[in-house]
Amino acid sequence: MGYLKADVRAELLLNAAIKVMKSEGYAAVTARKVAQESGAAVGHINRHFASLSQLKCQAFLAIVHEKSTEHKAASEASSGIDAVLALLGACNKKTRDIELWREVSVLAHQDRALHEIFVYALNRWHSMLSSVIENNHLRCHDTASATAWRLIALVSGTGFTGHAQRH
Repeated sequence: MGYLKADVRAELLLNAAIKVMKSEGYAAVTARKVAQESGAAVGHINRHFASLSQLKCQAFLAIVHEKSTEHKAASEASSGIDAVLALLGACNKKTRDIELWREVSVLAHQDRALHEIFVYALNRWHSMLSSVIENNHLRCHDTASATAWRLIALVSGTGFTGHAQRH
């Protein structure tokens, strides 16, 4: 690969990590796979990112933002229960997204940086879902917030039923 500016090469590496993560999962993102996918040398990862872990965290965060945008747009195009279902991922038939979410929920306990991103993503998802429940005046036995947490736990399969906190 020829000369590329630092920011262009960093973006190339990040996009390669995102591609591998989406298709194979978080743990499958290795320096060798990112280098192969991007066409860059393995050494470029440490030149542009503090570590492979940082690159993986940034890739997951980029996926979170992408999926949030997709689900929010689908939710805004719907109303009532359909809007809630859109935020829960019903608009996306691929199971790979929920598999990645579950994988990261487990790995987040081992990596503090990933844990922070996971908590951020969880709270973002909860906030959007709570708003949709409340704005659509959906009847629930509890608060919109509590209902949102239960729905997230149900969909993600994590058994998580309370608000996300940093440890």
